[in-house]
Amino acid sequence: MSDLRIESHPELRRPILIAAWSGWNDAGESATGAIRFIRRRWRETPFASIDCDPFYDFTQNRPKVRLENGERVLDWPANEFVGHRREGDGPDVILFQGAEPHLSWRAYSDALLELCKTFDVSAIVTLGALLAEVSHARPVHVQGSSEDPELRRMLGLPGPTVSRYEGPTGIVGVFNNLAKEAGLPTASMWASVPHYVNASPNPKGTLALLEQLNRNLRLDLRLHDLEVFVARFDAQVAEEIAKNPEMVDYAKRIEEHQDAEEAELLGQAPEPDDSSEELPDAQSMVDELERFLREQRGGAS
Repeated sequence: MSDLRIESHPELRRPILIAAWSGWNDAGESATGAIRFIRRRWRETPFASIDCDPFYDFTQNRPKVRLENGERVLDWPANEFVGHRREGDGPDVILFQGAEPHLSWRAYSDALLELCKTFDVSAIVTLGALLAEVSHARPVHVQGSSEDPELRRMLGLPGPTVSRYEGPTGIVGVFNNLAKEAGLPTASMWASVPHYVNASPNPKGTLALLEQLNRNLRLDLRLHDLEVFVARFDAQVAEEIAKNPEMVDYAKRIEEHQDAEEAELLGQAPEPDDSSEELPDAQSMVDELERFLREQRGGAS
């Protein structure tokens, strides 16, 4: 019996699936925040979902209780599909928002691929966000990759690069790999958010992903409300960091390091700075960050 639950069959023209998962792949809720934003704008009703029972340890991702008209309602981890017909000759869109499963990733991915086959999905775009050594004072950078030339052109992505990463991966990596084996064009887009900013959700990561999707897929989304929210968020982060001289110095070093790397990529020599010094090692960064957070929380562990 299939784990995919299809409630209705919207008429969609060779849709693109845009997918994001909460959890390990979603620093600052940037990726799932982008899907939520588009869903609120389009106001479409979910037409399909994946049964949550086989895939989750509910002691780790617990169902939530809420009151609705005085009655207690259970909300289980949701994995929902929303379809949207677009005007013009561009492909329609299916949005998927889920939670990274704990169990049976192959069967979970099979349910996703079953939907792709049922609705003749033409391409898959997965969204993610990672914590990185980037400055809070700079725009969030979005990295993207795809082995398919047409999908790269559509999304405005650079030429294919060979990743040298080896190690643990999340559902984004697993699903992309299985989808590629099934013959579907895939692309992945990741927002890099500052690892030292303890804020979730992080609207800057969400805005960066939405700007690239909106521009290249011509989604015609109005982002002004989110841009205002990001401006307020920036001001609040800067105010909090300014309270701690050590964090001010640390953030400045991150910013200088990032500027130097970007200048090198552009073939420009960075301006000399006698005050610059090497970034601290990973353990020093963790110790410094934990100390800052304890101070912000009044010494609580």
